[in-house]
Amino acid sequence: MNFLKSVFSFLGILLGVALPCFANPSSASSNISITLPTYTNIMPITSPILTANITNRTGNLHSPLSSTFRVITNSPEKQTLYLNAHVVTEAGMEAAMFEQGGQVYIAFANLSKIPTSSALANCKYGGMPKDSPGVVAYPVLAVRGAENKYVSGKQKYEVYVNNGKTDVTVNVGSNVLRSSFAANDPRGFYQAILSLTEADI
Repeated sequence: MNFLKSVFSFLGILLGVALPCFANPSSASSNISITLPTYTNIMPITSPILTANITNRTGNLHSPLSSTFRVITNSPEKQTLYLNAHVVTEAGMEAAMFEQGGQVYIAFANLSKIPTSSALANCKYGGMPKDSPGVVAYPVLAVRGAENKYVSGKQKYEVYVNNGKTDVTVNVGSNVLRSSFAANDPRGFYQAILSLTEADI
């Protein structure tokens, strides 16, 4: 009797240990993954003043101009962006940002009477006011919101942004570059196209 009791006790122990192994179904796992590349999104934000009137006697603007770009990036490293300006001349699109006497300016070109490429060049290089008809220029007072520097050789700013959201604001002053304003500047709308880009174009 003790022998049978011992056998049943042994089987009970054996089954108690073995059953959990049979109760669990077999399983396997496989890792799946996706990759999110580095991206940068740049969009313009409407600013309080994107247009202004020119005072006909002085060439100064009634109010300064301001333009803001919003940059969103997931890059863990500092990104370099490029802030530049262009105008339309008879030769096509040309760079409109330039430095004169240590001050950065943006040239604006008449839209109804398109200026010549030489008129733009005369404005940039300090020619006589009469030599740049259809082109007037105003100073860049500040580029705010991100570290930046003007690169004369490229006629543009390098703007450095970090991970996350950055608002970059460009403030253009109201005082005209004296050598760019003359009586032979035709009336009408003057425009410059301001761009913030990833590519150094």
